[in-house]
Amino acid sequence: MTDPALPQAAQPDDSIAASTGVGRLTLAVVALVFSGASQVFASAPYSWYAAHLLSFVPALYVLDRLHGRRALLAGWLVGISANFSIFYWVVQTVETFSNLPIVLAYGCLLLFSLAFGFYFAVFGWGFAPIKRMAGPWWPVAIAAWFAAVEYLNPQLFPYFQGVSFYQEPRVFLVASLTGVPGLSFFVLLVNCIVLDLVLRRRDGVAAMLAPSSLRNMAVAGAFLLLSVAWSSHRLQLIEAAEAEAETVRVALVQTNRNVHQVRAMNAKSRFAKVNDFVDLSLEALAADPEIDVFVWPEGALSGGPGARRNRRARQFVAETGVELWTGGSSSRRDDEGRRRSYNSAFRVHGEGTIEPRYNKNILLPFGEFMPFEELLPILKKIQGVGNFEAGSQLTLFESDLGDFVFLICYEAIRHRYVRGGVNQGADLLVNITYDAWFGDTGCPHQHLMLSAIQGALYGLPLIRAATTGISAVVDARGMLVETTGVFDRTVLVRDVKRLQVPSVYAQWGDWFAWLCVLSTLVLLARGWLLQAPAGRRGWVAWVAVCLWVLAVPAMWGANPYQPVMDWICWSSWLAVVLGVPALVFWRLRGRAVDLGEKS
Repeated sequence: MTDPALPQAAQPDDSIAASTGVGRLTLAVVALVFSGASQVFASAPYSWYAAHLLSFVPALYVLDRLHGRRALLAGWLVGISANFSIFYWVVQTVETFSNLPIVLAYGCLLLFSLAFGFYFAVFGWGFAPIKRMAGPWWPVAIAAWFAAVEYLNPQLFPYFQGVSFYQEPRVFLVASLTGVPGLSFFVLLVNCIVLDLVLRRRDGVAAMLAPSSLRNMAVAGAFLLLSVAWSSHRLQLIEAAEAEAETVRVALVQTNRNVHQVRAMNAKSRFAKVNDFVDLSLEALAADPEIDVFVWPEGALSGGPGARRNRRARQFVAETGVELWTGGSSSRRDDEGRRRSYNSAFRVHGEGTIEPRYNKNILLPFGEFMPFEELLPILKKIQGVGNFEAGSQLTLFESDLGDFVFLICYEAIRHRYVRGGVNQGADLLVNITYDAWFGDTGCPHQHLMLSAIQGALYGLPLIRAATTGISAVVDARGMLVETTGVFDRTVLVRDVKRLQVPSVYAQWGDWFAWLCVLSTLVLLARGWLLQAPAGRRGWVAWVAVCLWVLAVPAMWGANPYQPVMDWICWSSWLAVVLGVPALVFWRLRGRAVDLGEKS
């Protein structure tokens, strides 16, 4: 449907999708897939953030010529390609640690990509109306729209495009002000400005340097200057805090035992696994007697420290005088007599004193529990899936060596959850994890990347112990101070400064992302009021978007640190996406009735 009130240049163009030329359609598909698949190079271990500033241009060029259902499908193709390339390690994980064949492993990756790549379909669907309403400011508006839908996407792994800058503290520390969505906004803004120049090139240099084009460049330049200035300010604050901070010498023990090796060790002796950790720790302590605390990874203990099989771990602490921070498991019976198992973490110190355990709050779906197994009992037959219960609160451990919180594996990448520990007064984040599930893929690097940025967001160090790697020490800048290799058998010993430099993000959370959400909602609402969906297919696309909108809070339910303001903003989004089209529908229906009565 075209709108006679709008200039011809502002009308949606279906020239690519409607073209009878197979070649043009093929080029469009290639451009969409290229923009999506190339996102793997913006992720760890590559982190080619400079190329990231151009990688979306081909997809945006295609989306600029589509609207409605076709734009939604084109955007979905980008999202599927991006998730398929970034999270390709899902195949090896499923194949290795379940009884599913390789074909079903690829099927799992495809389903994952279809579900969590749909946010880009929503982005494509809203591209035309938001660009039309924003006028010459469309690059800024489209960048804000992308930041909004990316933030609202119910991601299993909260991967934001702006994270590619995570080892450039001179720019990335603006995340302590805006959160990572601020950098996603910048990435898309630069891509949109490049697209704008490409579209204007036909009219010559004068058109490319028109005032409207220069204004958008000025916004991008201003954001970059803000990022550099804010990051410089943060670097100075962190350097001053480090000069006065107390130091703790930590030893991160990485035994490099995969699942099959651990099972073989346990078959020989129930004490073999803990003995392996103790022996490697004693070697490190002999080489460096100044070590204050040893950190063993997730699941280092079988059961809790008080179990008979872990007696040598308690003796190690009592005889050496060091502390031990580690992971294991625990269980209890509920009021109905059923045994509940937990993925737990413990502090062992003094004469073997065991602090009250911390039970992991945010469990990993399909890894630590199987969703929907009560509805589909056949899912219980998939081996390799844990059966844990979630804990109820985040625990601050106070000691002379640091006031810290445990972040077990997946929890370290959930920004809002980490904020809960920071706001309790932690000056150290302790991430224990078991990444052997992912093999020799990009996942250990991605997991480390998404964990390391917590240091930059909140201004405090993070230490990370992983069984097969990557173990790491991360400073309050979010920089990787020192890391182990994947599949190294080693102990990483490092002095760590205990500190917390308060950040705006810690206090205000994702204010920038919600500003993008609410501002683009205004443009989207105006677009709906001026131009209703064209025919049945237009309404099908709207229904698909509404289903996505309704699905978002389902993932939020796993997060016990959901700010009230988020729910208020989300209600506003829901009202616009659902309410405005309903208003358009009734308005059009009323006009049809009036015309019928007049006739």
